[in-house]
Amino acid sequence: MYEVIISDRAKKRLSKLPRAIGDDIVRKIYWLAENTDAIAHERLQGRREYSLHCGQYRIPYSLDRMNKVITIEDIGKHDEVYRRL
Repeated sequence: MYEVIISDRAKKRLSKLPRAIGDDIVRKIYWLAENTDAIAHERLQGRREYSLHCGQYRIPYSLDRMNKVITIEDIGKHDEVYRRL
């Protein structure tokens, strides 16, 4: 399993979401940590980040395979989260 680091920006966005949505996102992040090696990750076009989808929310993350670390960069709805990157 990969270690998960959640950036301050992502923590702030997560804390503002309704609890049910936040819980779904957290479950999806930890699913990613458990299944990272089995997933084909695709980088965002022109970026170093990847994107995890949870309903209408997007979770951009970076992946350090050598150290087995996933860093959650941000959390937000589709259009707004990509504009902030």
